[in-house]
Amino acid sequence: MKSFWSRCGVAVLVGVAVPGVIAGPAAGQDRGLLGLGYQLVNANSHRCLTVTAGGLADNAILIQKDCARDSSYRWRFQRSAAGYRIVNAKSGKCLTIAGDSVEDNGFAIQNRCGGATSEWQVGGRTGLDLAYIRLENAHSHKCLTIAGGSVVENGIAVQYRCDDEASRRWTAKLMVGPALD
Repeated sequence: MKSFWSRCGVAVLVGVAVPGVIAGPAAGQDRGLLGLGYQLVNANSHRCLTVTAGGLADNAILIQKDCARDSSYRWRFQRSAAGYRIVNAKSGKCLTIAGDSVEDNGFAIQNRCGGATSEWQVGGRTGLDLAYIRLENAHSHKCLTIAGGSVVENGIAVQYRCDDEASRRWTAKLMVGPALD
């Protein structure tokens, strides 16, 4: 008999439910996380992180849009020296910060994977917001957010100092089944 989540085809990655995501897993402990496709849903806007026009090019800006099953809305976590690389399932390119910026409002883009700018630490929250994670860039130590806390379609993803703003929190929603490209 299939589980409830198997029948639904969607699960939510909750920080406390997957300690390997939060604390940095021991070797082999995070096999369930790696290689799977997740939608990254912003806690403030309830929209998904994706690549502008579903593009494949280096330096394509990342935005938020209403969630869809297209593979450009899916991200895979790969272990790296500083935490994780977050790789777009359609392009195979990494979530990174343009120009190796360490400044607030540096643009989030997709680019070839490599270096600390394309590495992220995944942190959990305590208290009432247990379902949310924070994505902190290993190079800048700033968090992925939507510029100005915007909730509109096509809001631009940037990095900003880490704090408790809802726009700096994300849910990693496991996507089961094929992408509908």
